[in-house]
Amino acid sequence: MVTQHPQGTPISADGTGNTVRHRRFRSSAVPGAVAAVAVLAVSVLTACSGGEGASVGTAAPTADPTSAVSSTSVPEVPAPGDGPGTDDGAADGAETRCSTEDLDITLGQVQGAAGSMLLDVVVANSSADNCTLSGFPGIALVDANGTPIGAPAQREEGSTVGVVDLAPEDTAVAAVKISRAENYDDASCAPAAAAGLQVIVPDETATTVLDLGGGAEGPGPVTGCSDDSVELLSVQPLTAGA
Repeated sequence: MVTQHPQGTPISADGTGNTVRHRRFRSSAVPGAVAAVAVLAVSVLTACSGGEGASVGTAAPTADPTSAVSSTSVPEVPAPGDGPGTDDGAADGAETRCSTEDLDITLGQVQGAAGSMLLDVVVANSSADNCTLSGFPGIALVDANGTPIGAPAQREEGSTVGVVDLAPEDTAVAAVKISRAENYDDASCAPAAAAGLQVIVPDETATTVLDLGGGAEGPGPVTGCSDDSVELLSVQPLTAGA
């Protein structure tokens, strides 16, 4: 009797007379071996092309970062005074601030009011050049030795401050109010006779003392309060005179 076997399945005996079937398996080892050989070949070629001392798999060197910086154009920074809208030195025609030595300071109009005295401090440009003033002058009562009495004048709130342009002989005026010391009791005021009114131009330190005596230009005897907790004086900012 002829026994048929599936195609491709070898048979053999196991020594006992029994027939043994051998299943044929497809091996996957061959493609893996081929791949390994291919990788090895690429590595050998790379090592050979790199020259002596070259290592396998070394990345190509990147570009030198300094070359990019050196090739970039750096804008030139202009020197001071070279930019738009600037000029060497002050702008043409610009006026300077008035200094004390450029000014003639006097008492102006004096008026009496209920419980106070109102007077004007007049500042005239006595120089040959234009100049400007802006702000509040410093005002205080002083005794016969020029020593300030009590608190200096307080700036009146709500006053508008502007720049006053003074051509030669032009004037600016600051209004001053002096409350009467008699409005306060002696214990809180510590009254003292005031001989003059001290004036300091804005942004200056030099002082000018105006006589408050009984002469033609003075308002007559004025009494101040030595206690600086009593504020007798107030002042307005300089404005253009008539």
